[in-house]
Amino acid sequence: MLPATCLGVPALFPAQTNDGTVSSVVGTRAKWESKARAMPRLLGQGDGYNWRTMDTVYDVVIVGAGPIGLAATCAAQDAGLTYLLLDKAGICQTIVEWAPRQDFYSPAEELEVGNLLFYIGADAKPRREDALAYYRAVVRSRNLNIHTWEKASSVRRGADGVFQIRTVQQPDAAWQGEYRSRSVLLTSGVWDQPNALPVPGATLKKVSRRYVDPTPYYGKRCLVVGGGNSAAEVAMALSRVGAETTLCLLERSWDECSLRPFVRRDLTMMADDKKLDVHFGTQVCAITPADVTLASVTGGEPWTLPNDFVFTMIGAIPDVAFLCDAGIDVDPADHKPNYNAETFETNVPGLYVAGSIARDQHIVNGRATAVGIVERIAAQVDKQG
Repeated sequence: MLPATCLGVPALFPAQTNDGTVSSVVGTRAKWESKARAMPRLLGQGDGYNWRTMDTVYDVVIVGAGPIGLAATCAAQDAGLTYLLLDKAGICQTIVEWAPRQDFYSPAEELEVGNLLFYIGADAKPRREDALAYYRAVVRSRNLNIHTWEKASSVRRGADGVFQIRTVQQPDAAWQGEYRSRSVLLTSGVWDQPNALPVPGATLKKVSRRYVDPTPYYGKRCLVVGGGNSAAEVAMALSRVGAETTLCLLERSWDECSLRPFVRRDLTMMADDKKLDVHFGTQVCAITPADVTLASVTGGEPWTLPNDFVFTMIGAIPDVAFLCDAGIDVDPADHKPNYNAETFETNVPGLYVAGSIARDQHIVNGRATAVGIVERIAAQVDKQG
């Protein structure tokens, strides 16, 4: 039989724990399956609409099945908590929507969850496909209690301190669900709500706030807007496939850009070689079907460039309406929740945030934060008896 890595699935081995011992996947699978069987089960209710509700109260409900949510879920399982992981799409949907064969900046060990080794070979950076196979294997090996394609539509804390989480089946609202939990952890990220340019023409079909594959844009005049790593990667990928590429950014120099060193190196080399144009300190004023109008941030006359496609890689914001409905205080500057910097608990007792929704863009940091939150929840449950 071929090893798993030959079949496009990363090798899944027990990872070394902090005390130097090795956790056994085989030895603990029965324990994980037993815990999964002990999870509260759905009870159907009529009333002319298909509702699904629960017959008990969870210790924690986690919203968002990306790497951070999976790390938290594994921690909850290891702590013996009753838990549920919800996501409005599939497992790691954000990574699913990345461009094919896109590399992670982080090494594989920084993407690991649940004490399971992510092995892809020496000195290799994991790609989108490697990570997706790994995280699916984690869910399967752990037999996690996860409901995908079930959107958390509201989270509200009752007078008794118990949260009511209402859900809607995706994508067509075939049924609704209702769960109760003593605590809630939001790890849902911000990927699905990218920022739009506040300029005329920003809603044209030629304008995309998503980037999937550069191949269709061969020979086309493309404008990429943004000063971060995503914008730089998109601009370079378009240029490599033969698109006539221009990068427009508000930052006035490379030093003002928040780029990874190797991304800056590659982008600078391509700009120096005239493989793409870079306009520092430049903003978009208007977009038409045939061109774009740009202007310097310091003033002066705007100018027009012929253009076929525009990619706006200018960040994203959380679902502010959802956060406010849950009673969370939101920072008006970046639309993200306010929380205790040590515990990551919001102003709503028992409601926590981790990952990009908590202003942390790195999986390794968000993973540690989420696991720490779950460990504190477990300590509270133990104290309450």
